[in-house]
Amino acid sequence: MTWIILAAAAAVLVVVVAIAVVINRRQARELAAEQARLLDARRSSEHLETRVATLRHELAEQHRTNAELTARLRTAGDARGAGLWALERLRQSRFAGTPTLRSASGPGLDMAADLRDAIALELELLREDVGTYAEVTAVALGSSVSAREALAVLRVVQELSASLAKRADELRIEVQRDGDVAVVIVEASGWPDAPPSHAIFERGVNALPGTLDVRSDDGLLTAEVRIPDTAS
Repeated sequence: MTWIILAAAAAVLVVVVAIAVVINRRQARELAAEQARLLDARRSSEHLETRVATLRHELAEQHRTNAELTARLRTAGDARGAGLWALERLRQSRFAGTPTLRSASGPGLDMAADLRDAIALELELLREDVGTYAEVTAVALGSSVSAREALAVLRVVQELSASLAKRADELRIEVQRDGDVAVVIVEASGWPDAPPSHAIFERGVNALPGTLDVRSDDGLLTAEVRIPDTAS
């Protein structure tokens, strides 16, 4: 009778050991899988941190370049302004992969229409690069638009859209005239928090010189830049 009890106990022990081995193996596999997921998460986090640092550096470089180029407008004559505008449109053409653009200078050019085309193309490039929807709703500067003023407006649009696009759901750009002042209004919908520091835009805006007003209301951030006539 005793041996029967011992055999049953041994059988139970074998079953318990077998179950423990199975559980341990399963836990080991789950631990290894969790460690692999943790390693992947760390790698992804490091990649994102590196990408964010790269984007910040690129944005800082773009701000610096825009400020330098915009500062040249203050001393540019009409001929030089037209040349800078033509170079800017060629730059856009290169980035967009467009073989040719219609002449960006010369008599008969509708500068207001060309400015709207330039802004639209800039926003198209922005959508492809960042993924944020952006559109120009109006360019109402009238017919007396100089190449210098057009380039100043385009620089401001580039500066504001580059700064706001990565945190907004959608951008809408409007350009209008108030006397001899060009007014650029950028609305960023889906803005997550308080308005950004004015320092983000200062270099490009102050180079014109221009005035900046940034306000936020219920997820809509509005940045307004008033650009005086660079000839004055």
